[in-house]
Amino acid sequence: MEALEPGDPQWVGPYRIEGRLGAGGMGHVFLGMSPGGRRVAVKVIRPELAATPQFRERFAREVDAARRVGGFHTAQVVDADPQAASPWLVTAFVPGLTLHRAVAEQGPLAAEAVLRLGAGLAEGLAAIHRCGLVHRDLKPGNVILAEDGPRIIDFGIALALDASALTTVGTVVGTYAFMSPEQISADRAGPASDVFSLGSVLAFAATGRSPFDAPGLVQAIPRILNEPPVLDGLDGELLRVLTACLVKDPEGRPSVADLLTRFAGLPAGDTAVPAPAAGAEGTRPEADAGEARDSPGRDGTLHLADARQPMHMLPTATHVPAYPPRPPSPPSPSPSPSPDSSPGGMSRRRLLIGGLAAATAVAGVGTVLVVRERGSGSDNSAAGSDDSASGSGSSAGAGAGPSEGLPADGVTLKGPDSVQTLVFGKDAKTLLAAGGDGTIRKWEVPTAQGKSTRIGVPGYLQPAMFTSDLKRLIRADKNKVQIWDVTSGRVVMTFDGPPGGKGQEGFVQTLALSPDGKTLVGSMAEGLYTWDLDSGKRLGIQKGQFYGPLAFSPDAELLVTAFPLKLREFPSLKAVATIDDEFNSAQTATFSPDSQVLAIAERKGPVRLWNVATRQDIVTLEGHKDAVVSLAFQPGGSALASGSEDGTVRLWDTVTGKSTATLDCGGKVAAVVFSRDGKTLAAGLSQVDSASVDDTVRVWRVPT
Repeated sequence: MEALEPGDPQWVGPYRIEGRLGAGGMGHVFLGMSPGGRRVAVKVIRPELAATPQFRERFAREVDAARRVGGFHTAQVVDADPQAASPWLVTAFVPGLTLHRAVAEQGPLAAEAVLRLGAGLAEGLAAIHRCGLVHRDLKPGNVILAEDGPRIIDFGIALALDASALTTVGTVVGTYAFMSPEQISADRAGPASDVFSLGSVLAFAATGRSPFDAPGLVQAIPRILNEPPVLDGLDGELLRVLTACLVKDPEGRPSVADLLTRFAGLPAGDTAVPAPAAGAEGTRPEADAGEARDSPGRDGTLHLADARQPMHMLPTATHVPAYPPRPPSPPSPSPSPSPDSSPGGMSRRRLLIGGLAAATAVAGVGTVLVVRERGSGSDNSAAGSDDSASGSGSSAGAGAGPSEGLPADGVTLKGPDSVQTLVFGKDAKTLLAAGGDGTIRKWEVPTAQGKSTRIGVPGYLQPAMFTSDLKRLIRADKNKVQIWDVTSGRVVMTFDGPPGGKGQEGFVQTLALSPDGKTLVGSMAEGLYTWDLDSGKRLGIQKGQFYGPLAFSPDAELLVTAFPLKLREFPSLKAVATIDDEFNSAQTATFSPDSQVLAIAERKGPVRLWNVATRQDIVTLEGHKDAVVSLAFQPGGSALASGSEDGTVRLWDTVTGKSTATLDCGGKVAAVVFSRDGKTLAAGLSQVDSASVDDTVRVWRVPT
C-alpha cells in the first residue's frame, strides 16, 4: 500500500480511505475501511472520464459482472454507486499475491502446481461463463493466489455474451500478451477466448513467460495468429493441456467443462511455489520496510494456500506481466494474405497492425490498441517524492563527477514502470526519464537523488522524447502530439494529426526532432507529418507507407524513414537512397555523431553499420540473444551501445565490430543513452526481473 497523495479522497461513500493500492485504466484503487471495521478495496473512476457515457457504461457493466459472478471465484462486491459524480465500486479485500508477482519473486511453478492452479482457474471461468459473461482479460496480474484458492479479478472489460461489443472494428480490448486470435482479428470473443488466455496464463506460471513472447503488440500479433506456442521444457499432461488450449481455431479448443474433467483426474496435492535459496540471484533476502515476509516451510516450499501479504483487489493496469512493449516491427506491405492467416484475412490484420504500429523507435514502447488502457486523464500536480538509487551499488557522494562518483557496478534508479524515453542533460550530471505511468523523473547523477513531476497518464503507450534543453516532453497520444512542460507538468501545445479513420490508422507511430529543435516529424499510416515545434504549424505531409524507424542525422541534412528503409533529404523529404529494397524488420536506427554511419537493428538479426557515403554495409555486430530495440553512439563515434530484450547492454567497437563490454540490466532494455561527455551510460527498462517494478533505470561508468 502507498500513502495517499494530495487530492486523493479521504472518504468514498461511507468508506474511510487509508491508502493507495494501484491505478487502472479507468481509475484508482484504494484500501478502505468499512463502517464496521472491515478492510475493503475501493475502485474510483477518474473524474475526467465520469462525464464520458461509454466509460460510465463500461463501469456499470463491471459492477454488474462482478455482482453476478459472486465471491467464491472473485472478490465479492460489497457496495457500488455507478451514478455518483465519481462512480465507485467496493469489494471485499482479498489478501494474496498476484500470480505475476508470485512467479516474479519465486520463479515458475512446478508442473503439478500449474495443473492444480489450472483446475482452480477453470472452475472460476466456469462460474463466469454460467453468468453469460466472458472475462476477456485473463492474465497473471488478474489472478490472486488467495488463502482459499485462486481468484479471478478485474471485470473492467468483461462483456455480456448477449451484448454488443463496446469496441469498433480495429480496436482490441484486453492485454495483448494473453489475447486470443479472435480478439486480435476483432471478431466476437466467446468463452473459447478465455480458454486460450487460460492456456497462456498457465504457460506463464510454468515458464515465467508467455508462449507468444513478444516485445510489443505488433510483434505479438503474427505470433498469436500464425506461430505455434513456445512451450519449451514442458511435457506430459501439462504440455497436452496447454497445447489444446492454445489451438488457433476456437472450435478446436476444449471447453471449460472438458478442462474440469481433465483436471478432476489429477492426483490430489498442494499447489506450491519453491522458495528461493537465501541470497540467490534475483531474490530479496530482506523484505522491504513495512512489508510482510513469506515464511517458507521446513522443506523450503511456500504453499499458495498460506496467507500472504495483502495485495490489491484490482491490480494496476500499468504493470503488464511479462510483456512491456518495445518498438514494433511494421506490417508487411504485401497485400496478399499469408497461408497461415486467421479467418479474418490479411486485410483485417493490416487494419489492426498498419495504423496501430504506434510505438517509438526512440523510446521502446508501443501499444495503440486498448490493451493497456491507462485513461486519458491529466494529473498535473508536481510531486515532490524522492526517487533514490537502489539495487546494485550505492549512491554516489555529493560533489563527485557524474561518472567518477558511480560505483563500479553502477546504480539502479527508481524510474517509471516502463521507460519511454531517457536523456542526459548538457552537463552530463542530469538524467531525465518519462514512462507509461504519467510521470517525468529527474535525477542528479552524482548523488543519484531525484524528483518526480506528475503529468497526464497516456491513453496508450506511444512515442515520447525530450527537447534538447530538457524543458519539454514531446509525447504522442492517439492521432495527436502533446508538448508537456517538464517543470509544471502541464500541456503547453497540441499538434493534431489526421482524423481517426479505420482502426488506428491516424495514430502516431514514431517521432523524430530535428537537431536544431525546430521541426518535429511524425510517422503515421497516412505518411510523414512535419510541424514547426514553436508555432505548432503543420509544415507538410509526405504521403506513402512509412512506419518503422525515424531518425535525423546530426547535421540535419538527412532523415532515415521506413518501410522500406530509405534515406531522405531534409527538409524536402526526397528519397536519395534505398537502404533495403524489400520489406525489412528494422527495429530502430540511429546516425553516428559525424552523420557518416547509420546503425540499424533488425528485429531477429544482428546490428548493421551502414556507410552513408558508399551506401554499403560496413560491419555486422552479433552477440545479443534477443532483439535489439535501442542504439546509441558514444560521442566521438568510436563506440556503439545496443540495448536488447535479452536484458543486456553491449558496447561495440565500431571499427572492428567486436563487443568490448556486456552490462547486465536485470530486465528488458527499452532505451540506452550516453552522457554528453561519453563517460556515463544509462539504460531504461520496460520490464525488470526484480520484485520492484520501479527499478527501471541503470547507470554505469563507461568501461575503458
